[in-house]
Amino acid sequence: KPQLDALRGYVQKQFANESPLNRMMALWASGSVPGLLTGEQRQVAIDEVLALQQADGGWATALLGKYARVDKTALDTATDGYATGLVTLALQSAGLPASEPRVARGLAWLRSHQDPQTGQWHASSLNKQRDPASDLGKFMSDAATAYAVLSLTLQK
Repeated sequence: KPQLDALRGYVQKQFANESPLNRMMALWASGSVPGLLTGEQRQVAIDEVLALQQADGGWATALLGKYARVDKTALDTATDGYATGLVTLALQSAGLPASEPRVARGLAWLRSHQDPQTGQWHASSLNKQRDPASDLGKFMSDAATAYAVLSLTLQK
């Protein structure tokens, strides 16, 4: 209990300084750790990320914070599986149903963007441009696939 209380205190204290991406991680965790976020913080995270939804229904990882690649290459700002999977997972974990129109649009994006050859969802590194065939290049798509599968199977 003391460790969970310390975690709650830390997350609540740091919340205002975090990127929307990190707030989604906290929102997701708050579905399993009662009191991790205050009700106001949960609503701020939800409203903030819903405002970042792309016209195609998904989210772009690069737009969930202020990022710059170390190799100075341009960030990929297209909708991707990492952000869309994480956001729809976090929103459902926070109690929004899969039928909520914005969540439903995100889930529809996931259903229509799985690579039929590999079974993966695409995502690119925020750190630097990587060869998508390399192990490091596959990492973000592996994470995107994990979030997408979790989100699509949650269906609250």
